[in-house]
Amino acid sequence: MMISPEGFIEEYKDKSYIELVKVRDELLKEIRGFEKGKGQDGMGIMISPSPEVRYQCNLLYLGKLCELISEKYNQEFIS
Repeated sequence: MMISPEGFIEEYKDKSYIELVKVRDELLKEIRGFEKGKGQDGMGIMISPSPEVRYQCNLLYLGKLCELISEKYNQEFIS
């Protein structure tokens, strides 16, 4: 079972801007891998959650993470 986007962000809210960028890069790597066909080899039936569900959750996580990255950037570099 995947956690909610809010739960995902809760795990990273105390991280620095640089640390969050690394998390973003890992999410993008997983997203791009799925989009290139990795994880869609018919084995998804045996994997829980399925690659499709992981992909959709990663997209939601990425959206929330980008909001947090923007906030951290403003805190660390603008304020």
